[in-house]
Amino acid sequence: MIARIASALVLIPIVLAVVIWASRPVLLIAVGIIGSLCMHEFLQLAKKIDMGGRPVFAQGGFWVLFAGLDLEVLPQAILISGLVVTGFIVAMWAREPMPQRVKGLAANLLGILCLASCLYPAVPLRFDFGADRGLAWMITLLVTTWTGDVAALLVGKRFGRTPFSPLISPHKTNEGAAAGLLAGTVAAVTLRYTVYPELALQHVVVASLLIGMFGQLGDLAESMLKRAAGVKDSSGLIPGHGGILDRIDSLMFSLPVLYLFLCLINP
Repeated sequence: MIARIASALVLIPIVLAVVIWASRPVLLIAVGIIGSLCMHEFLQLAKKIDMGGRPVFAQGGFWVLFAGLDLEVLPQAILISGLVVTGFIVAMWAREPMPQRVKGLAANLLGILCLASCLYPAVPLRFDFGADRGLAWMITLLVTTWTGDVAALLVGKRFGRTPFSPLISPHKTNEGAAAGLLAGTVAAVTLRYTVYPELALQHVVVASLLIGMFGQLGDLAESMLKRAAGVKDSSGLIPGHGGILDRIDSLMFSLPVLYLFLCLINP
């Protein structure tokens, strides 16, 4: 627990500093680096499931799609289809047995598409709705996620009785999930009243519920990968926390969902 708290005390100020002060290119690079670390961990998990991908193609494909979404040099459909075609070509000329080629192809494309498309919305979320408004929503997202994660962990350990998804994550409980959702919403509303009164209350409530629900689904999605790989953490990079994937799994689904919600309320 001490290592977990110490790591959080170091990482949280760094994350907030980048979100608050980084320019768009710097944020793009910072999130991209996080994505590359996640790709490395994802490929390690895939290898344990006997789906080892090709790190060079996976990392290169991630950056092509991730940066390409922001630079808009090519249409998104061309970027994605080009990566799929290239992935097949790489697999066709690989030297592994045919089943391993196909498994590696699946791991490569899943990692690229999932990580690039789910992490990229952090950039337009921060900058496309106005500098101040984007910052307000980014901080709301982080505070809601962090508060919900802590509440779910503490309440789940102390009062959890009913398994939330026993086959995927046997230690998660309905009580913890409900506490996380409630605590995240309360934190978002409190933040709105104390720091960001310009945000509409009804939008904050809906957004915080979406963040909480899809954050828990993102957590389950990563747990499914770890369960299949037979490991507790995606890596041991962060003392007390596990890997980068373990820390951002709640954001993987909530980032694109929040971005979509803001696009709908700000047509």
